[in-house]
Amino acid sequence: MTLKCTRIGLALCVMALALFMGCVETGPPPPMVMETGPPPPPPPGPQLYFVNTSSLARREGPTTAAPQIGTLNFNDEVEILETNSGWARVGDVRRDRTGWASMRYLQPVPADRPRSVPRKRPAPAPKEPAQPAPTPKAM
Repeated sequence: MTLKCTRIGLALCVMALALFMGCVETGPPPPMVMETGPPPPPPPGPQLYFVNTSSLARREGPTTAAPQIGTLNFNDEVEILETNSGWARVGDVRRDRTGWASMRYLQPVPADRPRSVPRKRPAPAPKEPAQPAPTPKAM
């Protein structure tokens, strides 16, 4: 009889618990929290590359047959203005000159690479007024 009473008591407890859980009002659902990730990256700036060879010809057109108009040196930073069949029209960041260069010798500038600082052109030295030539003394 004891086992039968224990089972009945346990069944009554489970039913009471189920009834109690069904009667309890839960509050309003929690507000929807939208997970926001990191802010979107800024719009891409100019495509910066650096020269990975000791000397790179800057040409008038996208071919080796085009006349050479200058030279880019190792680690010079350039901005890609347009591309054409493995060639890039580049703007030399430090010298403010443009031309075509082979993309084979250009590598993208990594985000953590220190940026080069454009060279400042020295200000022209102030000209001193011309001194008149000394007059010879009579003897």
